[in-house]
Amino acid sequence: MQTKRLFYFGCALALGGALAVACFGYIEWNMSRAQRAASRLLDDQMQRNADARHAQSLPRTLVIVPPRTGQPMGRIEIPRLHLSVMVLEGTAPQILRSAAGHIHGTALPGAAGNMGIAAHRDTFFRPLRDLRRDDEILVTTSYGIFRYVVNAIEIVDPSDVQVLHQTADPQLTLVTCYPFSYVGPAPKRFIVHARCDHSKE
Repeated sequence: MQTKRLFYFGCALALGGALAVACFGYIEWNMSRAQRAASRLLDDQMQRNADARHAQSLPRTLVIVPPRTGQPMGRIEIPRLHLSVMVLEGTAPQILRSAAGHIHGTALPGAAGNMGIAAHRDTFFRPLRDLRRDDEILVTTSYGIFRYVVNAIEIVDPSDVQVLHQTADPQLTLVTCYPFSYVGPAPKRFIVHARCDHSKE
């Protein structure tokens, strides 16, 4: 009887492990699929804008229309960390499961003000733990590429909303949970501040 119990217990553990691996694999596949779809949408929009510029059909003053919730806003890259992730509009749970999210109400890339982007510490923003001052951050949108340079990193309480205060000049604030190795809801927030150097391709 004891041998049978151990056998069934071992089978249950093996089954649980297999289900956990399958679940993790599905989550990874779904994130990758969503990233590819958003990247294609951004690339298509960039190509349409390039064609319009070539045909001289874009106005001299480009009006930037904020994307709707869940639509691609752009792509954020940190070359030194080999980080590249699509950014969707909004920070709802379903958005942050598949991408980084542009914090609604904050500035858009290149515009005056403070742009906020958030992502989970255990997925897309995990490389931020190795970030340094003066690291380069690139934000690619359908209307240009904007370069930011990290000038400060801080750890704050979740209630500290001052990190997203509005600014007169273009700035970028990245937000994720902290500590990176914490199990469960993390008690702090890891904040990255970067200034725009006004270069746009």
